[in-house]
Amino acid sequence: MSWTRRSWLTRIATVIVATAGVSLGFVLPAQAMTPTNTLTCEARPGAAAETTRVDGLQACGAVTDGAGTAYGYSDGGVGFADAHGDSTVGAVGLGGGVGAAEGHGALLGAFGTGADALALGVLDEPGVALVAAGPHSQAFVGDGADPILCQGDMALAVNVTNGRGCLSFGEFRFATPEPVETDGPVL
Repeated sequence: MSWTRRSWLTRIATVIVATAGVSLGFVLPAQAMTPTNTLTCEARPGAAAETTRVDGLQACGAVTDGAGTAYGYSDGGVGFADAHGDSTVGAVGLGGGVGAAEGHGALLGAFGTGADALALGVLDEPGVALVAAGPHSQAFVGDGADPILCQGDMALAVNVTNGRGCLSFGEFRFATPEPVETDGPVL
């Protein structure tokens, strides 16, 4: 059965299982690097808004065009979220990591924890995606035309809408194959 024919519940369950499998690896390093101050930024729908906070080497930001909701959170890192259209976008940066998310009519989360972690999520079309990166790792997810990238020892990028994703955890590497274009029906 192809990803295009799987139900939304199956896709969401796949994301939840993959996320649960690497959650401890992302959370435990962040617990050891917790600074004393956290930053929270929020931009709710109703009017165009931009919130930015900077404290030393940590920062958060949230931007909306008035239709979407954006949340940025920092606990020793950088979390920046940008929501366009009917989007709900969240980004978290912990312990030196960067989480950045930009969505156009999307449900999108980006979570970066640990030194040199970069989790970047961009959806130019409506969709659902999750991106997470641990120390010295990078994870990227883009719209259906963009590649999905996972590099390093702890990285996860999943675009639930088109069924593509990758997971990198230690020596384990997994990536969904790129979709194959067909002229006829898919069986």
